[in-house]
Amino acid sequence: MSRPLLFQASALQGKVERDPHQQAISVPALGRVAPVVLETPETDEEMDPLPEWPRMPSQPILSPPQSKDDGDSFWPLAKLEFMEAIAMVGVNLVLAAFTWIQTGALSSAYAELWHFLLPMHFVLSWTLVMVPLALTGQSPMMGRFGLQLSAVQPERRLAFSLFHLLSVTVFPLSFICMVLTRNHRTLAELLTGQDIVVIAPARMR
Repeated sequence: MSRPLLFQASALQGKVERDPHQQAISVPALGRVAPVVLETPETDEEMDPLPEWPRMPSQPILSPPQSKDDGDSFWPLAKLEFMEAIAMVGVNLVLAAFTWIQTGALSSAYAELWHFLLPMHFVLSWTLVMVPLALTGQSPMMGRFGLQLSAVQPERRLAFSLFHLLSVTVFPLSFICMVLTRNHRTLAELLTGQDIVVIAPARMR
């Protein structure tokens, strides 16, 4: 038998369902949700503010050192260097008296041991000024007159102590510098550029 044609063979296979049955998935309706109105309670009383936190006891504020322009600083500086010059002379006289007691002849002792005694006088005088300045920023007499060195660095204090020793040693020259300069600057202040300032009363307590 001759084979059927291609379109005849496809017709023999039966009818093909062209429109397949479609089944939709049904979901129950959720419905509408009525809007909820939020009402804030009305109160006649005003809300009290939050209580303040207790403050920590604050430390007293230290006022900065006052400039020498705020008051008359001429006589405090003059008295400072004059009294320190007297104290320095007294310390050196004690060393000279000790040398005289040990040797019995003061002039011969200085003639023979000058290379040892003169450095001793210098070291003793410088130590008298250097140690208080390096530790507290004040020479032995500065605290009495309410004065203080403005520098806080130890190396600047050490440098100033050496020039302050020179200024006290040649007190008449330093006194002339205080008279001629506008801010009554001592010889040590002129040479170093540092200032001796007046301590504020709140800081001296």
